[in-house]
Amino acid sequence: MTPSATLAAPLAPEQELQVGEVLFEAGGMGPVWQLQTGALRLDRVSREGPRFMQLVLPGDLLGLELLAAYPYAYTARALVPSRAVARQPVTEAERRLILVEGLAQQQRRIEDLVALRTGPAQDRLKHLLLLLVPADMPWSGTVAELALPTLKDMAAILDTAPETVSRIFANLRRTQILDTRQRQSASFSLARLREVEWPTGMTRSDGLLRQPQAPEAA
Repeated sequence: MTPSATLAAPLAPEQELQVGEVLFEAGGMGPVWQLQTGALRLDRVSREGPRFMQLVLPGDLLGLELLAAYPYAYTARALVPSRAVARQPVTEAERRLILVEGLAQQQRRIEDLVALRTGPAQDRLKHLLLLLVPADMPWSGTVAELALPTLKDMAAILDTAPETVSRIFANLRRTQILDTRQRQSASFSLARLREVEWPTGMTRSDGLLRQPQAPEAA
């Protein structure tokens, strides 16, 4: 090695996660992670089982409490196929930068959480679907396929019942907002998904689009 040569920085460990796989568990220790692709849910684990606390999207940091030598507060589980990379600050400046990023991120996620947990169920689902659109996916053109969480996970995020989510998807298909839907994916026109005003009453299962019948002649 010549005197002017420098060693390359070690590659940060990466984790590829399939649906349902856990990145880390509450109470454990490890690095701060940053999500690169996909979506995770953070859960508080109690005797009653896991309770949804926060949605994690690409660019988000996880496990900031480790910078203060605390264990992970929540369990992180993949909602869709995802990839995360460890952020390992070496200097105090890098540590502060991560903390600033985390503060800005937390403000955004609090706003998202309010939109996901309050208001009509169809508006909450629309917000979730738009959040799950990858940043590099074009908004115009042909129908695009999105990876989706399970109905149970979506219901937990939206604070509603899986049956309610299923009925909204059925009505999206009737109104031609949704093209096709599989168990954990769906095809939408993203421009229409974003711009269309979703009709009220989409949680009903009693023939939302039926035309009123004319009264019978006396």
